[in-house]
Order: sequence, then C-alpha cells, then structure tokens
Amino acid sequence: MVKSRLSPARWGTLALVVVLAMTAASTRTRAAEAPVMNPAVVLGASVTLSWSAVAGATSYRLTAGIAPGMPLTSFVVGNTTTVTVAAPAVGTYYVQAFATDVAGESVGSNEIPVVVTSLFTPPAAPVNLAAYANGRAALLTWDLGAGGGAPTSLVLHAGTSPGASDAGVFPLAVGSQLSVPSVNPGTYYLRLYAVNAGGASLASNEVLFDMPVNGACSAPPARAFTPAVFGRYVQLNWVGVPGAAGYRLDVATSPGGPPSLTQGFAPGTTRLTVNQAPLGVFYGKLTTGFSCGSETTGPEVAITIDGAPPAGPRTPNPPAGQRLGLPNMSSLVNQVANERRDLLLQSCREHGGNNRWLFELVRRLRGVDNRWGLNWKRGNRGDMSQDIVTYNFSSDSDEDTTNVYIIDVIGGHCGSNPGPSWIDQTEATRQGGTIGRWTLLPYLDAGYPIVTDPQ
Repeated sequence: MVKSRLSPARWGTLALVVVLAMTAASTRTRAAEAPVMNPAVVLGASVTLSWSAVAGATSYRLTAGIAPGMPLTSFVVGNTTTVTVAAPAVGTYYVQAFATDVAGESVGSNEIPVVVTSLFTPPAAPVNLAAYANGRAALLTWDLGAGGGAPTSLVLHAGTSPGASDAGVFPLAVGSQLSVPSVNPGTYYLRLYAVNAGGASLASNEVLFDMPVNGACSAPPARAFTPAVFGRYVQLNWVGVPGAAGYRLDVATSPGGPPSLTQGFAPGTTRLTVNQAPLGVFYGKLTTGFSCGSETTGPEVAITIDGAPPAGPRTPNPPAGQRLGLPNMSSLVNQVANERRDLLLQSCREHGGNNRWLFELVRRLRGVDNRWGLNWKRGNRGDMSQDIVTYNFSSDSDEDTTNVYIIDVIGGHCGSNPGPSWIDQTEATRQGGTIGRWTLLPYLDAGYPIVTDPQ
C-alpha cells in the first residue's frame, strides 16, 4: 500500500473544506423553527388567527380539529402571520401553525383552543351618546357604531354611579335618539349597548346627566339640513328633534351673510320643498328651539341650484326643435310586476291600496334613464295619475314640463287582477284636449331617492 503524505498546510486546508461542507449540509437539512400561536380573536363566525414570524420562512400552514392533537383540516396561507377565517359551526376548535422554509416544514406550534359561541357577529358599540335637558324631559342622541353585525335592538343602562345600572335597564328599538318625559330628579350615568343574535356590543361612552328638582334647559343638539336639488326643484331634509318647539331656516346669498329669507316651521316639520327656485348658490342655516326656550343653530350648508338634472344615467338632450324617441321599457315593467306582485295587487288607492309599486317602478326606470317620472293628471298639479309614468323628451328641466310621453303601465288597475301594461297614451291624451305634466314630487315625498343606482 502506498501511503500519501500531506504537508501540515495541506491538512489545514482539507480540514477547512470538510467543516464548511458539514456546515452547508447542516443548513440544508435543518427545518424552520416552530412559530408561536397567539390567542384567537373571535367575533361571531369571524375568527382571526395570528402567530409569530419565523426567520427564513416562506409560507405557513394551519391545521384545525375538534379535539386536541387530532387535526381534521389543513390549509396553506402563504407568507403571512395573520389570517381571518369563517367558522363553519358553533363549537371549540384546536389550531396549530407550521412554518416552511427552503429546508422543509417545522414542527407544530403550540395548539390553541378557538371557542365559537355564535355564527352572528355582535354589533359595534354605539358612539357619541349625548344627553340634553328640556324642562323635565331628557333627550338622548347617539350614532350607531361602524362595523360589526347589524343591531336588532338597543339597551340603555342607567345608574346612580359610574358603570352602575341600578336606575334601570331599558330595551329600545334601533334608532338614533330617544325622548324621555318626566324624568325624576337626580344624577344619572347612562350607557348604551347594541344587540343582535350574536350578543351585545361593548358599551358606548358613558354620559353624566343631571335633572334638578325644577328641571333644566340645555341647548338642543345642532341640526343641519341635507339639500336635494334637480333642475329648479329643491328639497331640504333634516332630522327632527323630539321636544323641539320648532325650527327656523335662514338663507343668505353669500357665506356668512345676512339672511335674505327667514322661514319658521312647526315642531313636526322635517322637510321644505321649493319648486321653480331661483338659480344661484345659496347658504342656509337651520336653528332648532327647545320648548324650554333654548336654541341652537347648525352649520351653514351651501345649496347650488343650476337647473341641471340630477346625477345618474340620462339620455342627452335632443337637437333644437326635435324630441327624443320613446324608449320601450315594457320588459322592465314586466320584471317589476313579477318581482313585486304583492305591491301590484295593492296599487289601487280607491280600494285602500298605495303607490308603492308605481314608485318602485319609477325608481327602477330612473336607474336606466332619469328622464322618467310620474304624471300630474291632465296637467293638474297635486292630482297624480296612479297608473301612469312619463318621459321628458325635451331639453326642458324635468319638473313641471309638459313635453312628455305618457305611458299606462298598469292594466286593469282597480280591477281584481291588475297586471303590467305598456300603452303609449300620449296622442290619445292630446286628442282628448288635455296634457300630461312631469313630476317627481310624490315619489320624493314618499322617501324615494332622486339618484338611483344604474340598472
């Protein structure tokens, strides 16, 4: 056997190569460290899982089961350390996380229990709870919280010390304000909760409310109106204040300027409508007065009246001296009739019905072209046709124009079996010596929107 001889320097070099090779091999075979699971955040069926990041990890895998150490499902979530999933049912689940890097998958993390008690997400807590004194009455106002599930009811807690409920727990309907008459003298701490099938929300902010023996008079909450304008039609809407003695509207022609119009309104009024308003930009403020004598003026709101139609789909104006053609919307009429047969059967007001089907049809028609509206019968303002829609074929502003197609959309209207119809009555109306007059006022007065979603 021939023995090779290596110099000490060559032995040192060989030893370094072997060490480096062993280190590289060790790096290639060592899997990622195990992540650490955090406690789960559960809101109804929504479960948010999170875990610690592992250096070098390229993705993570979660397992879940209904008993410890017995996973039933597995899913890769990518290179993230948080994920939100929907629980399939009420129960307790056991979840682990695994990290993967270039060498393979780690051992499992700690296993955490996830307890799901309801598939409904509780509501968000109400916010901005405030209390006002109006003589011996109390007015509470608040806003519903954003996020969470939709509340189905509210609960007011009243106590004689912070956090207490010894003065009473009162279930309320979903809303944004409450008037309480004849409040007993005392000091109260008030909190509000929102409730649905998923449970109760967290508490709102707590407010301190004092009711002296002889009552009190605080300033009412400020109210601003919301303007709705199309053409020269203007509608101002505001939220009423229980216990208000009335409202006053001041309108100026410049920001912060002296009012050129002042108008008072009765306590139950929450809307002002003006047809054929002058063109221009106006600035209005609404003042609310409590019956106890105090008042508050809300913020200034600009009202722009430019004669333009509302936002939404609209066929452009025809050339001068011409009219637009009549769109055939019979298929949409049939569709609404099939979808809301219940409303169509109740469309005769003479027999105790209402105009909900006709208003719903107009809403859907305006989602195609907002030239569609209702009809003042024979041109007489205030006398609405119960089975007619109109279409503005001209360049006129919509409200009050007589340049319209007149379409009968309910056949056998007040009979036993009304149905959808599409009959152009424009020429028959003209030959009868009368006219149609476009309007949207009854529709708006019923609370339907000026601007509708496109169909």
